[in-house]
Amino acid sequence: MSAQQILDDNFELKNNSFLYFLRDKSTFKRDALKDLCVSIRDLAEEEVMISLNAQKINFIYAEVLKCVLYHFDPNDKFQIENLPENYNKQLAQLEKFVYFYFKTRI
Repeated sequence: MSAQQILDDNFELKNNSFLYFLRDKSTFKRDALKDLCVSIRDLAEEEVMISLNAQKINFIYAEVLKCVLYHFDPNDKFQIENLPENYNKQLAQLEKFVYFYFKTRI
């Protein structure tokens, strides 16, 4: 699957995307997160749809952070299954690639 397709699938919450599993199924899928990170890195190196991809990346990153916040909110019923103990390291990887994209493209 292409980097653009992986980004688009996450943005559109399509089945099997990281954001779909996290937000709609409350499940943390490490492999899907890795695919998302790699796709963001690869898109940063391409000269296509910079502004539109930036909007999509921003949306996805914000949704991931909201899901983690909701998970730890005692007043919210949203709970992420399979959230790894080192979730902060996993999210740091995503943050690194998001930062790389914006540093490289914008």
